[in-house]
Amino acid sequence: MAGGGALGAETARASMMTMSSARAAPVMKSGIMGTPRMRVRSSIPHEGFRRKACAAHLARTRGNVLGDLVQKNLETATGDCRCVSLTGSVPDADLICYTLATMKRSSTLIALFALITLPLTAQSYWYGRWEGAMELSDGTMPFGLSVSEGGVLLDLPMQNLFGYPSARAQADKDSISVTWNFGGGQLNLDAKPSPSGAEGSFGQGQAGGTLILVRSSFQPDPATQLAVTMKDGAVLAGTLTLPVDGMDMPPLLILHAGLGAADRDGNNYNIPGKNDALKQLSQSLARVGVATYRYDKRGSGQSTWLVGHERELSFEAWIRDLVSIVERFSVDSRFSSVWVLGMNDGATVAAAAAGLSSPSGLIVACTSASGPLDSFRRAVSDAPEEFRVEGEAIIASLLAGRTVDEPSGFYSTAFRPSFQPYLIEAFRHDPETELAAYKGAILIAQGDLDLQVTMEDFAALGQSAPKAVAIIVPRMNHVLKEVPADVEENLAAFSDPSYPVSETLVGAIGYFITGK
Repeated sequence: MAGGGALGAETARASMMTMSSARAAPVMKSGIMGTPRMRVRSSIPHEGFRRKACAAHLARTRGNVLGDLVQKNLETATGDCRCVSLTGSVPDADLICYTLATMKRSSTLIALFALITLPLTAQSYWYGRWEGAMELSDGTMPFGLSVSEGGVLLDLPMQNLFGYPSARAQADKDSISVTWNFGGGQLNLDAKPSPSGAEGSFGQGQAGGTLILVRSSFQPDPATQLAVTMKDGAVLAGTLTLPVDGMDMPPLLILHAGLGAADRDGNNYNIPGKNDALKQLSQSLARVGVATYRYDKRGSGQSTWLVGHERELSFEAWIRDLVSIVERFSVDSRFSSVWVLGMNDGATVAAAAAGLSSPSGLIVACTSASGPLDSFRRAVSDAPEEFRVEGEAIIASLLAGRTVDEPSGFYSTAFRPSFQPYLIEAFRHDPETELAAYKGAILIAQGDLDLQVTMEDFAALGQSAPKAVAIIVPRMNHVLKEVPADVEENLAAFSDPSYPVSETLVGAIGYFITGK
């Protein structure tokens, strides 16, 4: 299942919290099972704006979602909103911020990994995008499917849920059967071909009904779809976008999304809606003469099912994969040069891979200066005194490459044994060290309306790479979108693709790569 639990600097803080107790299996309500989705924690340079942001977080909980897809994580907001609570209880604080749902599941993640996906057999009839409707007693519910060889991604637009990966998928020429896990429950779908597309049934517990499917008119352009095979045989799905003017031998920029379940377009099923940040960036760069390749890393999008269990999560695998992709395109005669961009926590992976593969240059966008190790150490230091020694001992053990079999209940989620192999790898990397080690050209881009990364982070990254070009992009938020100085709209841009990617950023990247 998905690698959505993988953590970087921004997301490690949430992993350090014991999740709320498991809920009962979700109950069908107009076809949807509900718990609130959380919004973003704030860490921004302007104190007045910070107070407004944190206050807005208290007021914002999204509507219904499917079962226990997202658990409530709470952070205490002190100073720059980076002090985490290691337990489910929240100490006294002036402000409480909801954390961004990206990659912050723990108990839910374990449930999602419980079933191993059964790959679809080679039945091309089902491959591609489908649109349909579930027939309910009080109306219909639209939904969408994206079927690939690995499994099936589910869209529920009315719930602002997109790209949710299947736990099981089987298909042949006569039928398709899919199961999705949602906390303690399951959603099952069965369909058979029909003259108009497909028809069948769905069920969740005792509830269910009929459904119809038609092939979507919005299919991926085959000319842009390019999968890359890794050295271990894994195949990563991706999209190659060429400049619109058809220029010969353009430069190529490889885009690496944030960590966890963030896919090639910059979307993450843990966050309501879609922002399409990397998709929009790719399209905009094509207009200024820069080709791009963006891909679903292991544990995201159509590469979700390359990670069968949480213990298989690998920070090093992400780095190796990006190195292989850089090497693959470096010998592609269609391109004059190859560059790498890492967004948010994905910048650490991008910088590490750049140091091992020597692209023409590296771009990091909206990136914290703290690595996972820094964040876990900070959380342990802020824990109740009686738990600090144990937390420090666990971190020391992981730094030595040794797992801890039975952490106490206080740390049973943050340092669960199945997650420790990932932490051992992640603790070896931080953005400042990776940037300092890379000797090529570097562009550091930071939005002045980023709610998660501070100007102190921006300055620290610049100090680690003194020769880098460092820019502050006006009116740009954490997902590269141009937004007004309004908290509600800033947050809305995380889930609404109608907010455009910053054209100032596009121009800066274009100039950095092409010199014009």
